[in-house]
Amino acid sequence: RLCGKPDAPELFLKHGKGSVANDVTDEMVRLNWLTAFMPLPTIKHFIRTPDDAWLLTTAIPGKTAFQVLEEYPDSGENNVDALAVFLRRLHSIPVCNCPFNSDRVFRLAQAQSRMNNGLVDASDFDDERNGWPVEQVWKEMHKLLPFSPDSVVTHGDFSLDNLIFDEGKLIGCIDVGRVGIADRYQDLAILWNCL
Repeated sequence: RLCGKPDAPELFLKHGKGSVANDVTDEMVRLNWLTAFMPLPTIKHFIRTPDDAWLLTTAIPGKTAFQVLEEYPDSGENNVDALAVFLRRLHSIPVCNCPFNSDRVFRLAQAQSRMNNGLVDASDFDDERNGWPVEQVWKEMHKLLPFSPDSVVTHGDFSLDNLIFDEGKLIGCIDVGRVGIADRYQDLAILWNCL
């Protein structure tokens, strides 16, 4: 977070090297596309070199949904209603307009690659799977497949930390680097896990 003069807007600077530079680039491309449909930070500047990427955006004023629920626990029902309206708006964007794929085949290939390269942090598993080896989680997940996807435009990380409220209203979302066509339950599962 960058804060300058008192009258200057707050900005966010994201920087990535190597594969993280690709993530920062993905964020910029998706911000450019999704801004036609949803309230998002504005891109102020982007630089990409062979090894690095820098993305400078405006900040959305307000607090994350997580912060709001922590500060005002009695506001939960109204805030959940606002989250549902916002998510329906995102999911109603015509799939034919979305150039990004985030479906289960794509995500499973990413997960397999991370698993094969030893990049999965088992301490991130939920309480139910705490202490499980990575391979066991992978096998259990595959027992749930196949299923018929209900494809929509998804956020990809629809968590309470990525949704911004101001004066009791949900006014925007951040961290859109995983936006793409996927099953709607991807966003619902991430949100449910946060509640």
